[in-house]
Amino acid sequence: MSTVFFYILTKTQNHKRDTMASTKPVNRPSVRHPSHNHPLRVCKVRGEDEIICSGCELELTGHAFKCTKSDCDYFLHKSCFDLPREIDHKSHPEHSLTLLHSSPYGQPYTCDACGEYGSGFTYNCSECQYDVHVGCAFIPETVKREVHEHPLTLLYNTPCKGREDGAMFICDVCEENMSENLWVYYCKECDYGTHVHSCPVYEAHEPKNRGGGEAEASLEALRMQSVMAARDELAAMHIRNQIKNSVIQFGDEPRYKWVYD
Repeated sequence: MSTVFFYILTKTQNHKRDTMASTKPVNRPSVRHPSHNHPLRVCKVRGEDEIICSGCELELTGHAFKCTKSDCDYFLHKSCFDLPREIDHKSHPEHSLTLLHSSPYGQPYTCDACGEYGSGFTYNCSECQYDVHVGCAFIPETVKREVHEHPLTLLYNTPCKGREDGAMFICDVCEENMSENLWVYYCKECDYGTHVHSCPVYEAHEPKNRGGGEAEASLEALRMQSVMAARDELAAMHIRNQIKNSVIQFGDEPRYKWVYD
């Protein structure tokens, strides 16, 4: 065998070995969460991916957890991954609310905060059948809108609740009647109130009499602004919780357990 041929053969074998080593799967850590049967792994989600969190059912961007199974579309915000198992909430002072990872009723539940359906995580009182989206549970207690000179305060029922004349509260943005038990952002001084999601931002940007596809697209964009605000509040809650507790507990076991596969 000539020296030149041996050199070429050796370089080819070395290159093939280096290529195989570089394509070998990285043994990255995965993590278990009680909401899902498969291990989860940290990933980064782009806005254009249009991924919905399986926990709060809000849009997901940035760092998150994804199921390690390629055919499973289970994703979680980091903030949803670290939600406390039990909370005391001002909306339901009689009992603590327990985090459930699915509806306890065998079908979608109705959120007692915003009135919308949910099929993901819920903070639940089993005794009262009271349910709150995790995205609703941590919305701010006050908000400021450009269209109104005073801050709006979060109320856990409309100001019309209990009125003997049966009067219904009307959202000052969408002008729809609201169930007396729904949460509302309200200014007592001006008797001005709105739904807790979406509506408070509509009035600042969208004339009520606009119609057609342009209006629908714009309203959808504004709805997502409200969704993102709720997601940001969840993230802020997660940071506060990390500061308060170095390890979050689930019962007697650590909140999460690292495994390698």
